[in-house]
Amino acid sequence: MEKTILNSMFDNLLHIGNKSNYWNPKMKRYIYGSVNGIHVINLTKTSEKIEEVKAELKELHTSGKKILFVATKLQARDAIAKLAAESGHFYVSEKWVPGLLTNFKTIKRRIATYLQLDKDLNSGAFDMLTKKEKAAKMLELEKLTKAYAWVKEMKKIPDVVFVIDGVFEEQAIREANQLKLLSYAVLNTNGDDTVLTNCIPANTNSVKSIEYIAAALKDSLSGKAREAASTTATWTAPARVKKVAETKVSGEKKAPAKRAPKKAAEVEAKVETTEQN
Repeated sequence: MEKTILNSMFDNLLHIGNKSNYWNPKMKRYIYGSVNGIHVINLTKTSEKIEEVKAELKELHTSGKKILFVATKLQARDAIAKLAAESGHFYVSEKWVPGLLTNFKTIKRRIATYLQLDKDLNSGAFDMLTKKEKAAKMLELEKLTKAYAWVKEMKKIPDVVFVIDGVFEEQAIREANQLKLLSYAVLNTNGDDTVLTNCIPANTNSVKSIEYIAAALKDSLSGKAREAASTTATWTAPARVKKVAETKVSGEKKAPAKRAPKKAAEVEAKVETTEQN
């Protein structure tokens, strides 16, 4: 590993773990030692894991798989939200709604409610309500916005879940494992890498550390996912929709098209008979 990379990771505080009495023995292989009661993460292992995860995410991204980033921890929100938005994936940054993955059918109805309330607000429909009714609607909209604003376009369960701090986002990992989804996480020394597809051992309590990791992952998530998704949509979904649409149109207009000429002929015959009389 290049010394410049090691120094950069050190400067961005990736090496700082949790207190040595607050750790998980399963993370022992990623720990270099301890200083003043604080574990020090082995940055050589961290660098190796970053490269592994980058390669795996790049493969998933280019194949059109959708990733759900989960970073409700205050230190991680901005960096991960920016990464997800720029790469065209979904993210949760305010709070994790229990059942977001395992009870997605119900969640979809809640998202539909959120979209309808947002539409009503923008169309001025709230102005027709009383002050009390409007306040209640606004309160519900605010609540739903925090929960679903950045997953409102998520039509199905994502293929991959990536979380910052596997302990803090334990519920998200548990739901991903229940559905047998691929799961990735940035883990501190109190984490558990055995419940994940892969992990990055690093400091999860520092903004600088998380921003460094987000920047490192950015290259592997650039550009191609949207192209892959749009190519699929161009020849798969519209073809199916077009077939259904043509069937419906022919079924609706076939009968009226046959009856119309008959009615016109009958009217003309009646008119001629009247004129002759």
